Amino acid sequence: MCQIANTATKPILLCVDFDETITLYDTTSVLFQLAPSSSLVQKQLLATQYADEVTQYLRNYEIKWQQEIDSSNHNRSFDGSGLREFLKGYAAADLRSLHRVVEHRALKGIQKQDLIQAASCVQTRPNCAETLLIPFHWNIISVNWSKELIKTVMTQAGVACETTQIIANDLIMNEQEVTTGEIDMIVQSPGDKARWITNMRVIHAEIQSTIVYVGDSATDLLALLSADVGIWLASNILTPSAKLLRRLMEVYGIATIELVNCCSFNDCVSKASDSRPVIFLASDWAQLRSILERTT
Repeated sequence: MCQIANTATKPILLCVDFDETITLYDTTSVLFQLAPSSSLVQKQLLATQYADEVTQYLRNYEIKWQQEIDSSNHNRSFDGSGLREFLKGYAAADLRSLHRVVEHRALKGIQKQDLIQAASCVQTRPNCAETLLIPFHWNIISVNWSKELIKTVMTQAGVACETTQIIANDLIMNEQEVTTGEIDMIVQSPGDKARWITNMRVIHAEIQSTIVYVGDSATDLLALLSADVGIWLASNILTPSAKLLRRLMEVYGIATIELVNCCSFNDCVSKASDSRPVIFLASDWAQLRSILERTT
């Protein structure tokens, strides 16, 4: 049983990924379904090009990783430079895909009202909305392409939020509130997410918040490491994104601890190692809600 020390508790700043962390499924397909300018063939081609490029990139790295594992101790120290090198290439493939989407104006012609209506079909994870009502400060940091979709999903889930709480990319609209096919990009890579964590630390410096980041994929990894407490929402460890994240933590020397073994976020911070970073594993939002209720 947890016995929480009687020490001063810092306020919590909760930063959260959106797709597959807050939502049950990735919402990129929702945007493509709404776009009248994008044919089925074009959508499939764009998706296939991206998938093939990422698959080849991972295949090449898997050979390298296995060679390194075979020639060294499995309990290796943290290799931050190697991790950043991998994620830089991984993000580059994503950026090339994004450029193709914009070049073909694949998301042109979506009306703002269509985005609002489509949000009703997006399911959020159990206990997520209730958890986000606990901390005084929270933000979404996402590589999603529509702030309007994110905001409407959150509102319909019962969590009112300001646009300023959503740090994400956005489909550019004309005066008629119809998308042009261009995207205003502010968060594209794992490095971008980590920089926003740094920005949050500066913005909230006066209140010295404990920054907690919750994510589910490789794109979240640097943000998970940059936060005071990084939590991997591992609701399904058999998905390709979960398998990749697990692989990266194994290969690059990142330790994991089950969140249920922590009594508070102060406890999480104390369990972190100076020489080897730690990411905490939560199987669902109920675990996060429980530790937030004990901490705040």
